[in-house]
Amino acid sequence: MFRRFLPREDDFYDQFEQIAGFVIRAAEVLKKLLDDYTNVGLKLQDLEGFEHACDRVTHSTINHLNGTFLTPFDREDIHELVLRLDDVLDTIEGAAQRMQTCRIAKPTEDARKMGRIILSQAELIQRALNTLRDVRNYNNILDHCVEIHRLENQADAIMKEAVGRLFDEEKNPIELIKMKEVYENLEVVTDRCETVANLIQGIAVKMS
Repeated sequence: MFRRFLPREDDFYDQFEQIAGFVIRAAEVLKKLLDDYTNVGLKLQDLEGFEHACDRVTHSTINHLNGTFLTPFDREDIHELVLRLDDVLDTIEGAAQRMQTCRIAKPTEDARKMGRIILSQAELIQRALNTLRDVRNYNNILDHCVEIHRLENQADAIMKEAVGRLFDEEKNPIELIKMKEVYENLEVVTDRCETVANLIQGIAVKMS
């Protein structure tokens, strides 16, 4: 009870939003890569730069957490949220890298749709984190999280339909395997965004 009246270290919100900003920028690069599959190496370099920058902020936030007595919400939730945000960026970079490794000739329209979904999810994550500063906005937080879930379901449906189409139409088994992996990797990114949404919603419930 006494903790409620003590000053809290609220810098964590800035750090969450900084990481979320890197996630958005990475999602923008992934979308550009899927929409315009040229200069792949340069785009992958950009993603690698965002991933390294995100790692630095993640480590800094964890170090800050270890040295902070009073936090805006549970320490375990802060630690988990930072790691799961970092996971989103890692899977974005991994999905892009895998396209180059598999020597994809050109992304499909289904892959481009999933790229747009990932960017929308990243933007919603940042909005939810901004809103988390004031839990009186719980309904707004919930709206953002519900939309992230809806987008994940949409991406899952796109992936299943796209993979089914591959088995119906793709005659080259190697190309089939490569594109199936691209779809699955992109869908993993949407799953990681959904995990972040679940965490944010859970934190908001505890704080409200």
